[in-house]
Amino acid sequence: MICDTIKILEKSNATLKTYILERQEYARKDILRPAIIVCPGGGYALVSQNEGEPVALAYAKEGINAFVLKYSVKIDNPFPQALRELAAAYLYVYRHAEEYFIDKKQIYVCGFSAGGHLALSLGTFYYENFLLEEFNTNEAVLKPAGLILGYPSVSLHPARTSKEPSVELQKLIAAGLVGDFGKHSIQQIMTGKENFTDEEAERLNLLNRIDEKVPPMFIFGTNHDTVIHPLDLVTLAKKLRENKIEFEFHLYNRGSHGLSLYDETIAFPWQLENMHVNDWFNQSIKWIKENGRDINV
Repeated sequence: MICDTIKILEKSNATLKTYILERQEYARKDILRPAIIVCPGGGYALVSQNEGEPVALAYAKEGINAFVLKYSVKIDNPFPQALRELAAAYLYVYRHAEEYFIDKKQIYVCGFSAGGHLALSLGTFYYENFLLEEFNTNEAVLKPAGLILGYPSVSLHPARTSKEPSVELQKLIAAGLVGDFGKHSIQQIMTGKENFTDEEAERLNLLNRIDEKVPPMFIFGTNHDTVIHPLDLVTLAKKLRENKIEFEFHLYNRGSHGLSLYDETIAFPWQLENMHVNDWFNQSIKWIKENGRDINV
């Protein structure tokens, strides 16, 4: 496996770590493999390790070349800084596809929580001139083959109405899986302002940007998530349906926010008892294979 850490953009600390299956190690060495860029969550205040390398290794085990993006966070890196970094990472993978034996038509972006917002941002902004002109590309190149979104922060509207974090969110903050928003909210981080307008916040609500140009999506979340409101995901699915975008949507009943793979690389065995939310990963593999074929229905 080729494991390198690549600086992808000037005047940025963002890096892209590779988990690439070496061609000479496998009998099927001449095949072109799909690729996936993983965007961990963290509320744009940090980049969660739980949603990075474990996920990349799981996809690599399934024969998919994987990459993990460590993007810029906190209030001094407002939108669209992380999006620019993801676009640069996507183009790096695209432009090195022959070297890595990657199928250019099968480059996916996977994101969790805030990383899901970032992945969906690429899926809804890839055709905007500020990206195309900066990176000297076109929308056909920059459009992902599909998005895999785990409990994504779609609207950035909090699931809770109380100013106090939920018990679940407090645990995630204490574990270092979500940033501490005691100083800055996710809207403040994304706008780069402590005092932002409603219009500025709504620009970052990606439900407003779902149209017929977005790529296919695989979406999953849980009904018990107290950080991301499940109705955001339902609304996202509804808008995809209205715009005739192919998608698959799994809303599991049980499971907390930030669950990642929710297998023994992430959770204790006793936590996994009577839980099937971790089935999302196997379902996503099937979806990638299905999405990669032309199917007439």
